[in-house]
Amino acid sequence: MGFVIYYARVHLVPTYPQFCPNPVSRLTNKDVADTLRLLADILEIKGENRFRVLAFRSAADSVEGLGQDLYTLHAAGSLTEIPGVGKGIAADIAQLLETGELAYLEELKREVPLGVVEMMRVPDMGPKKAARLWQELGITSVAELKAAAESQKLRGLKGFGAKSEERILKGIALWEARREERTPLGVARPAAEQIVAFLREHLAAEVLQKLEIAGSVRRWKETIGDLDILAVSESAEEVMAAFRQAPSVVDVLAAGSTKSRVRLASGLECDLRVVAPRHWGAALQYFTGSKEHNVALRELALKQGWSLNEYGLTATGRGSAPEGVQRFFDTEEALYDFLGLEWIPPELREGRGEIDLARRGGLPQLLTADLLQGELHGHSTWSDGQNSIEEMAEAARARGYRYWAVCDHSVGLGITGGVDADGLRKQAAEIEALNQRWRQEGVDFRLLRGIEVEILADGTLGLPDDVLAELDVVVASIHSSQRQDRETITERCLRAVRNPHVDILGHPSGRLLGRRPPTDIDLERVLQTCAETGTVVEINAHPYRLDLNDIYARRAVELGCKIAINTDAHSPADMDLMPYGVATARRAWLTAEDVINTRPLEDMLALLKSSSSSHRR
Repeated sequence: MGFVIYYARVHLVPTYPQFCPNPVSRLTNKDVADTLRLLADILEIKGENRFRVLAFRSAADSVEGLGQDLYTLHAAGSLTEIPGVGKGIAADIAQLLETGELAYLEELKREVPLGVVEMMRVPDMGPKKAARLWQELGITSVAELKAAAESQKLRGLKGFGAKSEERILKGIALWEARREERTPLGVARPAAEQIVAFLREHLAAEVLQKLEIAGSVRRWKETIGDLDILAVSESAEEVMAAFRQAPSVVDVLAAGSTKSRVRLASGLECDLRVVAPRHWGAALQYFTGSKEHNVALRELALKQGWSLNEYGLTATGRGSAPEGVQRFFDTEEALYDFLGLEWIPPELREGRGEIDLARRGGLPQLLTADLLQGELHGHSTWSDGQNSIEEMAEAARARGYRYWAVCDHSVGLGITGGVDADGLRKQAAEIEALNQRWRQEGVDFRLLRGIEVEILADGTLGLPDDVLAELDVVVASIHSSQRQDRETITERCLRAVRNPHVDILGHPSGRLLGRRPPTDIDLERVLQTCAETGTVVEINAHPYRLDLNDIYARRAVELGCKIAINTDAHSPADMDLMPYGVATARRAWLTAEDVINTRPLEDMLALLKSSSSSHRR
């Protein structure tokens, strides 16, 4: 199911007079993305057409992920080249860049209080509830909502009761706590990549000899505290000056000759350190972390008579080298090798036994993105996708895939539209026509017929078995009634994965990072049952899902499950989120053998067929 992560505040930063007839505060890409999301939020509260809302959200995601400055694109007349940005939205962006505001949005803000928009971000609220509480009770802020729930004023409204008030208060507490939480990787990684891209664009190669993202972002951890970037340069002052002038920087917190700290428009803080070439290997290892990994590595070094820090190794005098002797490393590989270890990929550096395995040469051959041959869960305009089946298929082909499964939502999810039995048969004709055309052209690509079928509240599926039996791929997921108690929602999921027509369990925990906690489900029982039935388990690659997470993905494989990594794409641009899913699999220690969509088409389909046979035994 499609979803959105919301942002609240527009940050204005120093002037940029190049474009504006009347100079205004310069907007970052993030500012423009936030404004487009705010516009989408208000339109959703007003009950506007869902495709229009989705269009603004898609454009916002594309704008935020750009590696180029919007003002430069505007100057070149290239705004419509941004994925998801048509002429209308391009005109809105141009107006924002030139005037600092959007006239249409200003009109809407006079109609809908911004506090109501904030209310919809509280877990268990959403646009419809926020709109009702505003229109019927005059509640216009989270503070007013909290007061009304605490004084039991909501239960007089149809559809609200004591339990509703209790859930809303819990949601507000969660919302308040999350404002202090770490940042989702899907926000932090693009922010770090934009800084790196800016520095590489504005500094000559002889000035910027090496540049890498470090910290939790390099390890692809799902949430991030702050950003760490390392560089090697003989002109540290020049690098620092460029860093502090990056477009996304709104505040300089510390400015030194080899280290600076800034605050970005996203709210993240970012450190840049310039180190000497001979310190690069140790510094990159040290600042990549994790703390647990570094502690274990230092202990290993001490046992060998060396003290390890971010500069290198110093002999303690308790080994073969005289006390005080130093060793420096210009690569991480050289450092790990000196300590008798295989180089350990950053995704594994979490203190989970990787050092012992590296000492024995036993690290797994981790999955890489180039090994994926297709995706088994994506959407089109037949449900809540933004592009036609053909457009999505061409996007999959452009990314080198050999197959792509059309898995639109089953009917009954409200805002997503959805496909019923009749619709699936009509869709089949469209899919077959495309497949036939590619066969005639000698193109090695195939669309698969599929569905993302809803697991209903009682564990039955949103379409009958005879309809599901016609399909190549059936992904079963939960999007509704997610507040069921642990036993109920677990049994609901177990009933679904025992259905012989269910091939893949989609985004099993149901979480949205920074937005919605996981359902209260016993994933251990669910994964055990998936292993017994041969049901494949999904790693949903969208950076706000990453579901299964790395811990449970590793557990799933230990129990005997196979994994499918899918972006759950609702637009071509979403397919570019696959690295997040691959990184989650790598953090789970997965190899190509563990992942079903590394297989050629016929092998993959045979595995799914054998899964169906397992269900029936």
